[in-house]
Amino acid sequence: MLKKTQILLSSLLLSFTLDAKEPLLGILTSVHSNETQSFNISKFNLTCNPYGVLTLERLYEISEDNTVCKEMIINIYAKYPDLRYFAQRLLKVQQRYHIRPKERGECVLYAKGQMTLSELLLAKGLAIVRPLFDDEEFKDDFNRAQRRARLDKKGLWAEDIFEICAAKLYE
Repeated sequence: MLKKTQILLSSLLLSFTLDAKEPLLGILTSVHSNETQSFNISKFNLTCNPYGVLTLERLYEISEDNTVCKEMIINIYAKYPDLRYFAQRLLKVQQRYHIRPKERGECVLYAKGQMTLSELLLAKGLAIVRPLFDDEEFKDDFNRAQRRARLDKKGLWAEDIFEICAAKLYE
């Protein structure tokens, strides 16, 4: 029942966003992780995941139990504990953020001026661009941020996490 309510709310908010000329502003109520944030918009609550990316948390969830992938993600967070709390440090609870709800519970969250949370996660190596992502508005920026993290060996690019956890998703 809760899932149906969230889908209905997301659809309703998306239709308002498409019709409105003003940006949709949501008050951040909680940062659960780099993967999930909650907002209050008017009297509605909305939970969002970063748009167009797979975070390390998502890669951990979709990998099989007791795999090298899970162990490597645990190790990178142990080695760089600040990465686990990147979104919590970046985003401020009770502050208004411009958000654009998308499909599958994802939102474009403008976290730092015109930069989206997705872009910032990619630049830190905390996410990869979702396979088959083809949104012309964001594709170039997301790929540029991911390429920069890869060249600088940040986050998941500092280890072989992409090859072990995600390469097969792109086949």
